[in-house]
Amino acid sequence: MRRGATRALALAAAALAAGACPARARSADWRAEAPPLPLDGPLRPLAGPVAVGGSAWGPWRRICREQVTARGRPAERTCLQVAEARAEGEAMRLTLEVEGAGLRISALRDAAGRVTEFRALSADGGPAPPDPARERLLAEWRAQFAALSLERRRIPAREGFDLPVHGSARGMACRAEGGAALRGRPVVVLACGVRLEGRLGREATAMEVTIFARLAVDVASGIIAAQSYATRVARLAAAEGGEPRPAGVVVTPSRVTME
Repeated sequence: MRRGATRALALAAAALAAGACPARARSADWRAEAPPLPLDGPLRPLAGPVAVGGSAWGPWRRICREQVTARGRPAERTCLQVAEARAEGEAMRLTLEVEGAGLRISALRDAAGRVTEFRALSADGGPAPPDPARERLLAEWRAQFAALSLERRRIPAREGFDLPVHGSARGMACRAEGGAALRGRPVVVLACGVRLEGRLGREATAMEVTIFARLAVDVASGIIAAQSYATRVARLAAAEGGEPRPAGVVVTPSRVTME
C-alpha cells in the first residue's frame, strides 16, 4: 500500500489544476470517502500482537486497483493477472500479465516478504529488450507490488507503529483496528495516515497531501490483501501575514484488492 495512492495523488493534483473534482467529502470527515474493505464480517478485538508473514504467496490470481478519475464516473479498474505461480524453494516465482497492455512480468517473493526480482519478459520468456514506455509501466506496477508486500513482522495490538511510505521520512503512522477474515483467510486490519507537503506539476504548485488508508494484512503471508484509500490534495495559497491556506481541495477514493 504504501505507494498505492501515488496515482491517486497525481490524478487529484491534475484535477485541481483543471478545476475539476473527482470526489468531495460528503461528510464532516473526508476520510469517509475511502471505500469499504471487502471483509467477510465484522472486526474483532486483538488479544495481543499478531505475527504476520512466513509464506511467500497465497491463492490470489489477480491484483486489481480501482481509481475514481472524475465525479459521476465509475472507477477505472486495471488488473495484474497471475498467469503462473511456481515455488522456488521457500520463495514463489510469479508470472504476471497486465491486462490489455501486453506486458508480462517475472516476480520473485521470498518467505520473509522480500520482493527480490521484478522484470519484464519477452514473448519467448526471456528478458525483454529496453523500451521506455514499457519501463514506465513496469516501474508503476513494481511500486504497487512492493507496496502490498510486508516483510515478516509482529503487529502490535494497541500501540501505534510506522510503515515506510514513499516521500515521507517518518513513514505512515498505523494502528491495528482488529482482526477479521477476507475471502476466508485471517487478516489484521490497520488504519494508517500520513501528511506530505511539496510542489507538483510544471508550475511547482504548493500542495498539501493527506492520505488515509485501511489495510487488510493477510496473516499467513504478510501480503496486504486489500487496501482502501482516501487521498486529500489541497492546493496552498499564500496568506498575508500567516501560514499558507488551502485554496482548492480534492478528495480521491481508491482501492487495491487481491482476488
